[in-house]
Formats: sequence, C-alpha cells, structure tokens
Amino acid sequence: MTYQIESEPSPKRRSAIQSIWDVGVIVSLVILALSAQNGNFNQPTASSPLKPIHASEVANNSNNFRGKTVTIASKPIGQIGTNSFILKDGFFSQQEPVLVVNASGVPFKLPSDKRSLMPEAYRNVEIQVTGKVRNFSISEIERDYNLNLQAEQYRDYVNKPVVVAEDIILAPQPNQIADNPKSYYGQTVAVTGKVGDITSPILMTLHQQRIFRDMPLALSSAYRDLPVLLTSELKTPINKGQKVAVVGEVRPFIASEIEQQYNLNWDSDVKREMEAKYRNQPILVAETVYP
Repeated sequence: MTYQIESEPSPKRRSAIQSIWDVGVIVSLVILALSAQNGNFNQPTASSPLKPIHASEVANNSNNFRGKTVTIASKPIGQIGTNSFILKDGFFSQQEPVLVVNASGVPFKLPSDKRSLMPEAYRNVEIQVTGKVRNFSISEIERDYNLNLQAEQYRDYVNKPVVVAEDIILAPQPNQIADNPKSYYGQTVAVTGKVGDITSPILMTLHQQRIFRDMPLALSSAYRDLPVLLTSELKTPINKGQKVAVVGEVRPFIASEIEQQYNLNWDSDVKREMEAKYRNQPILVAETVYP
C-alpha cells in the first residue's frame, strides 16, 4: 500500500486550519479581556508587600502566604492584650478575623480608642500592617520576638494564621485628614485615593473615590482633596484620575520649615503661590508614592 504525504495543505484544509486558528485567537482575546476586567492582572501578592491586600485574602488563603511578608489594609475590630489586635474587612463580613501581633517595638493604640481623640477623626479609619505571615504558636512567637503573651487571651488563635507586624501605621482617607488635620499632624500615614489636580512637578491633590460620579455638591463635601507634596522626582509618571497610594507625614504647610527640613530650593514665586494657597493647611509630605 502506498501512502501519499501532502507537502502542503490543500486550500480546503488550509481554510479549515485558518478558521480554527481564528477561533482560538478570538477565544484567547476574550479570556484576556475578562481576566483584565476581573482584576486578575497585577494583583497584589505575598511577595509584593508594598501593594496592600485585604485581611480576608490572608484568612481565606493562609497557606499561600505563610512565611511571606505582606501588607494588609483593613479595619481593626478588637484589642487582645497589650501587643495584639484583630483585623477584619468589615463588621458584617463573614471573614475569620486575622490576628496581628505587634513586634515592631513601638506601641500602637488602635483608632477605636476614642478616649483622647475626636470621634470624627478616627471613626472607621483603617490601619496598614506590614509583617510576616506564620502559623500562630504562643511559645514560638514569644521566643522569636521576645514577647510575653497571656496564653488565655490567645487560645482561639492557636494554629491559625498570624501576621507578626514589623510596621503599623494609620491608613485614613484623604477627607478624614482634611476634616480633622490636628489629629494626624506629625504622624506617618498611608493614604490611598485618586489623583486630582497636578499643579506642579512637586504638588498634587488626592481625594477619595466618589461612590457616584454625579454626586450633588452638597453630598460630595465629604470627599475633600488633600494636598500632597512630592519631595523627590517620581520614578513612575502619575496622571490625573489615577489611583495611587502615598506614604508620608501629615503636617501643617509652613513653607520655610518644609523647605529647610527637606533641602528644597523653591523659586520665590512658587513659594509665595504655595503659601498663599496652603498656609497652615494640612499637607501630606510624601515619602513613597506607588500605583
């Protein structure tokens, strides 16, 4: 029996192959589009601690994060002893609370403690925690971080994921700072919002994303802009309307003090313009800005 090897596909076969190829390409593009729409690209991972994730991600996927450093931005819902607290993504969430043990060496008072703070300033303020995720063992945590934990307070968290915090800061919304600046002066905070006006290479504003784009002015007053001062050139360009996170110090805008502290050489006209617009108003002096 003789077999004939076809060196080149016939026109009909070539047409069929092309059709299959076209369908495959279209399906691939649709999958890519849906993945992008659902946020499957550039997602925060346990290996990229600068990109905050929610506490629920650690609670629901603890095996993927154990032994890795993460940054979590969520609401604290309770204090445990003097060194620990629990995080949850909302009071009505079904998420298992995530235990955080403060091993930073710096005491941290939860925003929910309003005894010495205005309620308006710290109501519903999130905190940002950076630390390593591990399996919670009281003896191991005490040994590794030179802490003294009261065992009876932690019995519900044994063998569950814990974040051993190396750094803890407040993570308010821009309007929360703008409305009650004195409560934040001198503090390093992490603020996430949308870029508003970019008035110069060193100055921009940040505001909370509005729930409704066409919200009436009377109702949108809660979304006040917060000026952000850039003390160094950004490595990645930032555009108006882009969502960014900024870590920096909140302080009243006193041009001479800021210029001296950060070794800035402002043009006299720029300095006068900034003083006229922002003098003694709250401003966030950025240390880090990232998408």
